[in-house]
Amino acid sequence: MTHFFRKITLYSVGAVVSALMLLLPACTEVDDQLGVNIVPPGEQMEVRIYTLQRGISNYLSYTDSVKCNGFDYAYFGKLRSEGLGTTTAAALVQFGGGSRSDTLAYEDRTKVADSILIICDLKVLGGDTLKEQTFNVYPLRKRLRPDSTYYNSFDYMDAVKNWQGEGEVRPMFTFKYKGKPNNSDYYDTLRLTKGAGAEAFMQALLDTDKELCENDTLFINTFNGLCIAPAESSDKDAAIYGLNLQYDTTYGPESFMVLYGHDYLTADADKSVVDRIVRAYPITNSTSFSKQTAMTAFEQEYDAGLDIESKLNVDTPEGEPLKNPMTETWVQGVMGITTTLEFEKQFIEDLQALKPEGKNIFINQARVYVELADKDYLLYDYAPTRLGSYLKYSTITPVADYNYYYEANYDTTLSYGGEFNRTHGYYTMDLSIYMQQLLQQAEGVAPRVTLGMTAYEYLDPAVVKLAGSGSVKVVVTYTLLGK
Repeated sequence: MTHFFRKITLYSVGAVVSALMLLLPACTEVDDQLGVNIVPPGEQMEVRIYTLQRGISNYLSYTDSVKCNGFDYAYFGKLRSEGLGTTTAAALVQFGGGSRSDTLAYEDRTKVADSILIICDLKVLGGDTLKEQTFNVYPLRKRLRPDSTYYNSFDYMDAVKNWQGEGEVRPMFTFKYKGKPNNSDYYDTLRLTKGAGAEAFMQALLDTDKELCENDTLFINTFNGLCIAPAESSDKDAAIYGLNLQYDTTYGPESFMVLYGHDYLTADADKSVVDRIVRAYPITNSTSFSKQTAMTAFEQEYDAGLDIESKLNVDTPEGEPLKNPMTETWVQGVMGITTTLEFEKQFIEDLQALKPEGKNIFINQARVYVELADKDYLLYDYAPTRLGSYLKYSTITPVADYNYYYEANYDTTLSYGGEFNRTHGYYTMDLSIYMQQLLQQAEGVAPRVTLGMTAYEYLDPAVVKLAGSGSVKVVVTYTLLGK
């Protein structure tokens, strides 16, 4: 009986396995068309990539209306932008009433001014600090106003005067200076040598009474301020320094002008010194603590062989044509020249042609590639590490993709990019939002983008030469949607 039941079991198992083997081929067949028509053919999404290169022209541009006051530093000196030209910076500063050692008034004493200097916190903006420069110091013709805006085109020589006398303006003080090697931020002393009207200026400071010194407005209205500018004879390939204008709430101003003097008994024929006199005048632009302000005037001098001035588009209004499309353009720091990309009619037509009839288009990514004119690794060290893209450079108004304020204040990284790719020698900017606006002809979005220094680094002394018209390309990744 046992053997009989074993055989029955084996026969049963075999029959089941055989039946399953017969069924398996039928289970592996799949209907690949299942669900295809759930989304109608005209409404399906399609992703494409296309490169646009026609109708993009490069122009040299410049704005003389960038705000140059309200900085934490006032800059002075000369430096060279490699292969391009020289930048001159002049600092226009104001000094307040400050403090004095001679707090008591004596009617029987005569005061005499001896010397004057500036003790300051300096930083190196850029250049060769080992080269000595000669600087001139002039009195200002009238005071700067903290509620006014001053621009980089400001001519500082129109703002200075002789402290005494008329005629050609001559420096009231001079000094020679070169920076400290391997230091980018340090305290130092600028020792002023007397020039035209220096004695009268110093004596006027010494004769100022305590009440005037304690009234910021009256004091600044009396003395206006100073201009520190490199002499014409100074080396063009030197450095630009920044004089710290900040006011520390604990320690006070970072920079001072200091006057040294002495007094003697008026009746003393020998004029023997009775007391040493020291007066310190804060140099700052902190309107929270004083009525002082400061600014920097920048002047560009380009190499004659480049003929830059005749090719520049200076603050060309929207709607007016740009002139002189270039095969090479530049981006320069220290308030220098920029590159403007013009997206012409041909480009707009090619961009619009990406959208077939009856479709909607969404631009996922639009990467703009701008190559360097010279693939020279030695020049790469002078190039900006990143470029900003602007609708209006004079007001630092960016394209929507380059929201530098959001990036800086919310500690985030934009998909915009803009970094320099040293391996391949080009900059890449993601202008997806801008290209979508251009495609839709959005109001207030002109077919021009200015490439310049990034918003918080436009004073850096970097410089780069870019390949010009015909070399820029835009790689667009986009999605087509049925209407």
